[in-house]
Amino acid sequence: MTQEYIGIGMYSISFELEKAWQELFLLAGKLNPELKLPDNFLNSVSSQDILSNQNRLSHICGLPLISQFQKKMVPLCTPHFDLDEFEGPNYFSYFVVSKLSQVNSIEETKGMVAAINSHDSNSGAYVFRSEIEDSRKLGLFDNFYKKIVMTGSHKNSIQSLNSQEVDIASIDAASYYYLKRMSPEASNKLRIIGRSMTLPAPPFVTHKDNPLCSSSELIEALNKALSLLNQDSKDIIKIRMFSFVPITEYQLQLEQSF
Repeated sequence: MTQEYIGIGMYSISFELEKAWQELFLLAGKLNPELKLPDNFLNSVSSQDILSNQNRLSHICGLPLISQFQKKMVPLCTPHFDLDEFEGPNYFSYFVVSKLSQVNSIEETKGMVAAINSHDSNSGAYVFRSEIEDSRKLGLFDNFYKKIVMTGSHKNSIQSLNSQEVDIASIDAASYYYLKRMSPEASNKLRIIGRSMTLPAPPFVTHKDNPLCSSSELIEALNKALSLLNQDSKDIIKIRMFSFVPITEYQLQLEQSF
C-alpha cells in the first residue's frame, strides 16, 4: 500500500525549514491523533503530487489553487507569518535588483531582463505583471521587458540576479527572508526597490471529495503545536498562527488574471 503524505514543498527550501515543518505537523498529530495526520512528507509542489490520492494535505500557491485545482482541492488553513511588514493571513513580494544596479524604481527597469520563477506563480509572476500593467499602467508586461526568463524558483531568480543574467525579479517576501537566513552572502548582494500588492498567503489544501479533516480541527491542532514547538524551530519557521481563509478570498483577489 502506498503511504499517504503531507506536501510541504512551498517553503521547504532548506533542510532546516523542511525539518521544522515536519516537526510542526508531527507534534500536531500527537496532540490530536483523531486527525490522522500522515507522518510522511513530500517536498514537492508539482501538480501530479498535489492531486495524488496519497497527498492528504498540501501547501500550495493561491494562483494555481484558483486556476488549476479549485474543482478538486479546498483550503483548510493559511499561515500568518511572524515577519516584519506582514499582517494577518497575507503576504506580498519584493521587487529586487542587484546592489550593483543603478535603477531605483520599476519604471527604470523598462527594456531590461526580468526573471519569473514560473508562469503560474502568484508571488513570482502574477503580482509582477499586475504591478506593470495594472498598478503603474506601463503597458503589457511582455512588451515592457526586453526578455523574460523563467528560472524555476525564487532561489534560482536570486542566483540569476547575482550572476547578472537578469536585472529584476519578484520574490515572495517570506521566501526572501528564508533565503536570506539560509544564504546571507547571496541576499547581501541584492537591493529591494519596491513591493507588490498584498494577497492571501499560500494555503494548505485537501481533496474536496475526500478531505483530511475539518478546517477548525486542523487549525486548533496546528496553533497548539506552534505554541509548544521548540524555540529553534519557531525561529526557523516564523509562523505566528494559522487561520481559515475561504476560497472566495483567493478568487476575489486573483480572478482578474484569468
